Amino acid sequence: MMKQSKLTLIIDGNWLLMSRFAVLSNQYKDDKELCEQIQLLMLKSISLVLRTFPDIDNIIFISDGGSWRSNVDIPQFIYDELEEGQPATYKGQRHLSDEFNWKMIFQYYEELMEKLNENGITTCRLPNIEGDDWCWYWSNKLNQEGTNCIIWSMDKDLTQLVNINSQDSVFTVCWESKMGLTCPVLNKEEEDPLQFFFNDITKEYNNRIFRNIYDKCKKVNEINPQEILIDKIIRGDAGDNIFPIILKNASNPESKKKFRVAMKDIDFNLNIKDDHDIREYIHNVMSSKKYADKVKKSEENIFEHFKYNYKLVVLDKNNYPDDVLNSMNSYTDYYVNNNIQPVLSYYTAKTTNIDNILESI
Repeated sequence: MMKQSKLTLIIDGNWLLMSRFAVLSNQYKDDKELCEQIQLLMLKSISLVLRTFPDIDNIIFISDGGSWRSNVDIPQFIYDELEEGQPATYKGQRHLSDEFNWKMIFQYYEELMEKLNENGITTCRLPNIEGDDWCWYWSNKLNQEGTNCIIWSMDKDLTQLVNINSQDSVFTVCWESKMGLTCPVLNKEEEDPLQFFFNDITKEYNNRIFRNIYDKCKKVNEINPQEILIDKIIRGDAGDNIFPIILKNASNPESKKKFRVAMKDIDFNLNIKDDHDIREYIHNVMSSKKYADKVKKSEENIFEHFKYNYKLVVLDKNNYPDDVLNSMNSYTDYYVNNNIQPVLSYYTAKTTNIDNILESI
């Protein structure tokens, strides 16, 4: 029988790579030295997280392999709303600078993943599967097995995955040193907010693990994950090239400005899986004085756009193409191991000391 983890650290590998690259990119004389220092800084950063949260007994390191979302059919009305030269595809506006040798950087990154895997750390990278997808897959799989998860990333999209199981209090939280801890909204009606987690059916080790994480964090963000999804579906996300479902013309007919739905006009109780509820919300917005006759797109196209954005945004089993889901499901077994010391020692022997840099991030 495979050993079970109590608390697994799920590492967003591409975020970790790019965040450490941002710290080091202007400090080294050649590409090789830069790549080696990135490898070492990534490992030292992981080691620091393990010291911060000593209950972590397992690591899963995930990496982007492209995105199946780039192949989702784009509705024609999205093209009709684009500004000249603006790409329509998911994350289509993202480009790597020609200033750096990205081929070498990613070669060293893949070498690091291979070295981790050789030393018993689970690593995941497959074509057309994003890091977000792996975070969804592993947090759900591990939670179902009774394992708690920390997702280490600054990607706000991943906060939709935070949850607490009301039956056994198995949880998934997101964490990053500057962003702090992101967890579900705690029950403020209790004398102790954490009492929400500590009822009779809560297993003692989950109580202790969550409290240990909570007490280590100077900043705690309590969220309703549903609100994160509704906001992004309706208002879009420029960072991912996801467009707002409604663009309202300015009151001044001579102005070319267009505006997204205002935050105060969003219904955060909207059931995003109920077509009737979605259509009713759209109709109410479009019928209001603020939006009536100021939106070019029809209600039916807005509904279709909602469903398209839902496909791009929501991490859910029913959203995935069968081939993508089957590929992720091929990872049925995994290591339970948090020992990166052999890998850290290997890269430390190859490079110079960078402890001062680590302390600054």
